[in-house]
Amino acid sequence: MNKKFLTKIFALLLIITFSTPISALATTLKFAQISDIHYNPDAPRPENAKSFKMKFYALPILDDAAKQIKEEKNVKFTLVTGDAADRPLSKDFEFMYNYLNKVLPTPWYYCLGNHDVALSGDLTKKKHIELLNKINPDGFAPDKTYYTFKPKKDMTFICLDAAYDNKTTAQGYLPPEQLKFLDETMKNAENDVIVIYMHFPTVYPTISRDHDIVNLYAFNEVVAKYDNPILILGGHFHANKIRQTDNVVEVASPSLTSYPIALRFITIDNRSDKTVFTLDYRETNLKDVQAIAKTKIGWPTCGQETDRNAVITVNKACQCGCNKKNCKCGKAKVSK
Repeated sequence: MNKKFLTKIFALLLIITFSTPISALATTLKFAQISDIHYNPDAPRPENAKSFKMKFYALPILDDAAKQIKEEKNVKFTLVTGDAADRPLSKDFEFMYNYLNKVLPTPWYYCLGNHDVALSGDLTKKKHIELLNKINPDGFAPDKTYYTFKPKKDMTFICLDAAYDNKTTAQGYLPPEQLKFLDETMKNAENDVIVIYMHFPTVYPTISRDHDIVNLYAFNEVVAKYDNPILILGGHFHANKIRQTDNVVEVASPSLTSYPIALRFITIDNRSDKTVFTLDYRETNLKDVQAIAKTKIGWPTCGQETDRNAVITVNKACQCGCNKKNCKCGKAKVSK
């Protein structure tokens, strides 16, 4: 192959590279979210129980979700947003963490739910740290129940833990040290897309004062300081809800144990001028179990179609892509 031919090829590649608009270049990430599995090996058949949770079928439902994740293309990892088991017992959670390792086809990351720690069981946050570092060390922090990781160079994921460790309650609370950690991590993320995930959602599918984050206002004050495209994911309510407020997209995801028995696939396309979040809702293939679950539920959990599936665009604050409202690059602002 002569030098003239190689020079032409190189020149052609340069033309193609530099003629491509910056806005067309994107970083893409796809992952799954499953929540509220509520495994309980002693649960009775739902036909003989008053609970709306299909705890008796927790493992077959999880198997189905894992199969769907395996069959979906390009899923890089799975977020498991709390309440993997129904009781705060070491033996139940140790079994579940090992089972997640066995059935999930992707790496997985965990955050604690309100059923994970309670005075009624033997499982503390310290024991969770020990268990997860033994069973799934790459999906949890070595010494805390909150942490951060970067799956892409322009994306920062932040896990928070709003579960109480000293009382049994369905409410959540974010301690000052976590709010400081959140603030510092978001600041260090610079222009990244930021994904915050925890068991407790920040948008409520229904009014329930005993399931809220009691100091949500403090969390919102931190988030409001930043103009990054921000996605906040939770579970807990076993119901669907999606809300966008300017650059912040808040999502409450369904449960794998109660109607409608579903999971989510989430795709992030990050471009210089905008970020597109695609939220894809998938129900279980176990339709007989789903039919039983539907008879047990007493409030709307499916939400509107826009609470289940959505494609949401967050336009960045200026066209240079620096993501700051007061950018002095001189380029035209992009309206939100």
